[in-house]
Amino acid sequence: MMARDPRDPGLETLMSAARRAPLLTMEEETRLAKRAATGCERSFERLLCSHLRLVLTIARDFRAYGLPLQDLVSEGLLGLVEAARRFDPERGVRLAAYAAWWIRAYIRRYTIFNRRIVRTPSTRHGRRLLANLRRTQRDLAQANGTPPDADAVAAALGVDTRDVEEMEAALSGRDVPCGAEADGRTFELTSDAPSPETVVAESEDRARSVRRLHVAMDELPARERHILKRRYLVEEDNSLASIGRGMGLSRERVRQLEHQAQGRVRDALRQSA
Repeated sequence: MMARDPRDPGLETLMSAARRAPLLTMEEETRLAKRAATGCERSFERLLCSHLRLVLTIARDFRAYGLPLQDLVSEGLLGLVEAARRFDPERGVRLAAYAAWWIRAYIRRYTIFNRRIVRTPSTRHGRRLLANLRRTQRDLAQANGTPPDADAVAAALGVDTRDVEEMEAALSGRDVPCGAEADGRTFELTSDAPSPETVVAESEDRARSVRRLHVAMDELPARERHILKRRYLVEEDNSLASIGRGMGLSRERVRQLEHQAQGRVRDALRQSA
C-alpha cells in the first residue's frame, strides 16, 4: 500500500477518493465516455474518479526521482484529464490502458524539467535541449542527408554530448500499456509509435515556432509582410504577378521583396533560437 503523506491533506483526500471510487465495467465505461463526449460533466468526473488509482500507482513508480509525491500525482492527473478528453470507446481499448500513456507522459515531462533543469546547474542547457532537440535533429538530417549523432547535435546546440544522450533517452521511451488489470496496473511492450511525451514536446515545439514566426513577421516592413502573408499564410494560391498587380508593382519587384523578407525572417528566427 502506498505510504501516506500527512503533511499534504489534499493528497490524503485524493487517496481516500480513489479507495472509494468503484471500478467500472467496460459497458459502464463506454456509456460514461459517450455521455462525457456530449458535454456531460458528471459522466466525465465519474470517468476520472474511477481511474484515480491508476494515477496514484504510476506516480509511485516515479518516486525514485526524489520529487514530492503530491507533485507527481498532480501531473498525473493532468495526463488523466487529457486522456479522458481524447478517449474513444469505439476503438475497443479500455481507458486505463490508454490513460497510462498520458499519465506517464505528463509525469515524465515533469521529472525531465526538474531533474535536468532545476536540479542541475546547466539550467539554460536543459531548456535549450528540451525546446530544440527534435528540431535540431531534423535540420541536421535534412542538411547532411543522414541522422545526426549526439556529438553533432551537442555542437549545434552548444551543450554537452552527455546532456543530449540523456535527453534523447528521456524523450524516446516507448511504453505501450495493454491488458489493464483491476488495480490499474498494465503490462508494457515496446512500440515504434511516438510516445505521448514526444507528442507533447513536439506540439509545444510547433507552437513555440509559430509564436517566433509571428514575432519575426511583425518586424517586417509593411510591404514585405503583406507579400509573405499573401504568398504563404492564406488558403488561395497567389502568384507574384497577381500580388504585384494588387500592389502596383512588377512581378520582379515582388520577387525581390519576397526574397528580402525571407532573409529577414530567417535571421530573426535564428537569433531567437
